[in-house]
Amino acid sequence: MGVTRAPAGDRSLFFVLGVAGLAASTVFYLAGGAGATDGTPVVVPLVAVALVWLALPVRLPGDRHWARPAAYYAGLLIIATLLVLQSPAFFGFSWIGYPYAFALFEARWSLAAVTANAIVQYATLLSVGVPSDALVHVLPVGAFAPVVAAGWVTAAEQRRTRRANAELAEANRRLEISLAENAGLQELLVAQARQAGRLDERGRLARDIHDTLAQGLTGIITHARAAGRAADDPAQWRLHVDRIESLAADSLNEARRSVQALRPGPLTGSSLPEALTGMAGRWSASHTVPVTVEVTGEPVRKATEVEITLFRAAQEALTNVARHARASRVGLTLSYLDGTVLLDVRDDGIGFDAPPGSGSGFGLEAMRQRLRAVGGTLVVESTAGEGTALSVTVPDPSVEGRP
Repeated sequence: MGVTRAPAGDRSLFFVLGVAGLAASTVFYLAGGAGATDGTPVVVPLVAVALVWLALPVRLPGDRHWARPAAYYAGLLIIATLLVLQSPAFFGFSWIGYPYAFALFEARWSLAAVTANAIVQYATLLSVGVPSDALVHVLPVGAFAPVVAAGWVTAAEQRRTRRANAELAEANRRLEISLAENAGLQELLVAQARQAGRLDERGRLARDIHDTLAQGLTGIITHARAAGRAADDPAQWRLHVDRIESLAADSLNEARRSVQALRPGPLTGSSLPEALTGMAGRWSASHTVPVTVEVTGEPVRKATEVEITLFRAAQEALTNVARHARASRVGLTLSYLDGTVLLDVRDDGIGFDAPPGSGSGFGLEAMRQRLRAVGGTLVVESTAGEGTALSVTVPDPSVEGRP
């Protein structure tokens, strides 16, 4: 059972009320009121014990168990009862059990504690010989006191609850605003990264066209004109025609290479998992190293640049394994998560000593550049003699359909 925790300010107030009630009852007792008896040798130690008990923490911070507050409340009732048994003058002090009942327990148990306190109070008064007709006059005061205590504690608890709820609502509102801002910033960064990637790809294509197709077409035109001028010389005409055919074949190969760079041949008409499986099988057959391919999650076709990047990353990883790892087996895992695609390539090769993520080399640097263009990251972890693990993460790729 959970119990409410009295704040520090309320504990101080309870202590003040308890000490005030104890002091008033003690003065009344010493003045000989309420039929006080000569029990001072017993009363003084009991009053000291009561002061110490009131000074104890109502409950330790973070304590959610019912046993500690129950033990504290039982001790309070026992001390008050012993004092009343010495003299009815301490009836006023026994009243302190009412506010403590509402401070220590939940509502249903606080009512039980109030009832127990009232029963103990009046049973003790009867046991010390207070006439029952006298208790009739005390009863309304005893009944009114817990009602006042309950109202006071309930009102204070309601104020604390409203204040806590308001603070929680404000914290939630600020958190939602912060999350929305972070999500917007993440989307903007990914969009900018993809836009930069598209611009880089356009620049690459422009350079490829200028360096290959444009130059090839220029050569074809030049040799075609020369062939026209050499129509009367079959040998020269044949030379220029052969050169035109060679330039046309080279230009066609360059055009195909540029198209393949946009979407690799294995991805044409195939899903990414199928393309990776086929590529891994061909690599395994060529290098006689077993490769296991595992796909987790639901495969969903992603944006073209994302799938190309993941495919090229797997290609480069297997190329590095062939060149450097001396591995006996390789594992490739493609994981589709919510808004994220992970590609892991692991081998059991010779590895190398390097901090995590510090893998270098032209191929890995090119891979990182491709990943930055789609907002992705690359981490390489390796230890000498324990193989190498390469992990690629691409966040929030757009969905283009299902394979």
